[in-house]
Amino acid sequence: MRRLAASILLCLFCLRATYAQTEGRVTWSLQSAETPPVSFQQFVGAIEPDASLKAIANWAGWENSESLVCESSSERLRAVALQRGRTWALALWNGSEQKMKVMVEGELPAGVYTTERLTLADGGAIIALERRNGLLQSSTGRKVQRTQWLLAGTGVILRFAERTQGVDETLIALRRSIWQSKVPTGVLSRLTSLMREADNHWHQVRANLRRGDVRMGARGVHRMLFLTSGIRAVASRYAVLSDVADRAESLIDALSELSSALLNVTVEVSRNGQSLGVKVVNAGSEVWKALRLAPAASAEEDTVVLANIRPMERAEASFKLPNEQQMPAVMVSVLFHNGYARLKVSCGETTSSEEKEVEQ
Repeated sequence: MRRLAASILLCLFCLRATYAQTEGRVTWSLQSAETPPVSFQQFVGAIEPDASLKAIANWAGWENSESLVCESSSERLRAVALQRGRTWALALWNGSEQKMKVMVEGELPAGVYTTERLTLADGGAIIALERRNGLLQSSTGRKVQRTQWLLAGTGVILRFAERTQGVDETLIALRRSIWQSKVPTGVLSRLTSLMREADNHWHQVRANLRRGDVRMGARGVHRMLFLTSGIRAVASRYAVLSDVADRAESLIDALSELSSALLNVTVEVSRNGQSLGVKVVNAGSEVWKALRLAPAASAEEDTVVLANIRPMERAEASFKLPNEQQMPAVMVSVLFHNGYARLKVSCGETTSSEEKEVEQ
C-alpha cells in the first residue's frame, strides 16, 4: 500500500510539474520598444522566404509598424507586439515541445475593434484564419485579456483593428467630395440632405457607444449604411460624381466592418489539402435574414446563400482551391432586420483604409 500511495503521489507531482511547464504569460503595453523585432522569417522558423510569408508579415504589419513593449514569462514562448495606425498585432510562438496555455494581457485605446486570429504551423504555413467576436473598449485604461492554446512548434497572430476612426475619416472625405462637386442644384441638395442625416446618425452612434449601448449603436450604423447607399446610387448616375461614388463605397466598407464588430459576425477559414472550409457563426443577438459567402473572384455558382440564421447558429461551406492559392480572401455579407454588413476575411493583403493610416 505504501508503494502504491508513493507511486500515486509521484504521478500527481509529475502531472503538476508537466502542467506548470506548459503554461505561459504574455503582457504588452502601448509604450514603444527600444529595439525592433527579429525578421518574420526567423520568428516562424522558415528556411527560405516566399510570397506567402511576405503577405502574412504585411498583414501583421511586421516591417512598417512600431514595435511595442512586450514581455514573455518563458524563453520558449516568443512574443512580439506591433502597432500600425489604428491596428495592433500580437504574435506568439511556442518554441517548446509541449502544448502551451498562454494568458495574454495588454492595453488598447478606447474604440470598437474587429479581432482576428491567424494560426501558423512551423515555417509559417497557414492553418486557419478566424474573424472573431468584436471588442468594445470603453476606455483606454481597460485591459484586454485572452487565453490562447498553442501546439508545439506553432504560433498565432492576434490582430485588433479599431473601426470608428476609419468611419470618421471616410465621412470627412465623402463630405468634402460632395461639396466640391459641380452638379445641378437639385442633385447637390439631395446629396447634402442624405449626408446631413448620415452625420446626425453618426453623432448618435458615438454617443450610444460611449454609454455602452451596442444594440442602438448598431442600429444607427445600419441606418447610415442605407443612407450611404443612397448617396452612392445618386452619384452613380453622373460621371462628374465618380469620386463621390467611390468615397461612398469606401464609407460602406468602413461601416460594414464596424457593423460586423458590433453584431459579432464570426468567420473561420481553414484549408485541408485543396479544400477551403468556411464556417460563419452568428455570435450576436440579431437574426440574420440572409447570409452570402464565397471566396473572392469565384464564379457566381460557387456562392452560398442561406436565410434566417438565428443567434448561435452556424453555416458551413467547402470550396475547391486552385493549386497556387494558399488562403484566398473570403467575402461574407450578412443582411439584418435593420441593416447589413459585408466583410473581407483575408491575410493576403492590406486593406486600403489601413494603407491610408500608414501614410498619415
